[in-house]
Amino acid sequence: MDAEDLIKRCRAIKLSDEEEGRFSFKRSMKAQGEKIVAGCLIGKVLHTREVSIEGLKLAMSKVWKTSREVKIEKLGDNVFMFKFGSEVDKRSILVGGPWHFDRALIVLVEPVGIGDIKQQSFSQVSF
Repeated sequence: MDAEDLIKRCRAIKLSDEEEGRFSFKRSMKAQGEKIVAGCLIGKVLHTREVSIEGLKLAMSKVWKTSREVKIEKLGDNVFMFKFGSEVDKRSILVGGPWHFDRALIVLVEPVGIGDIKQQSFSQVSF
């Protein structure tokens, strides 16, 4: 099991109010998770219909032309995590926008720590 699988499984764990105060996670686990998300961007495709992850992967791989593969994971309704193999590629994509897919704007943000994706703001795009 790799770190990404572990993070997914941990996100799925829900504690009751009684259990919540009993558990604490080591700082090293938090640091490892933060290191993983540091190489990622979270993107939301502002489209009225659901976006195909396969289509998005194909289109972005052709347009972005990164030096390393970009892995894309669906997180929710038209919200995706883009995992970059290179910090240079990540920076290039972040500042090289704005980007679009299927005539819809893609809002890209850097993740704010580890937590609920709903805390991410998809309200600004640099032009």
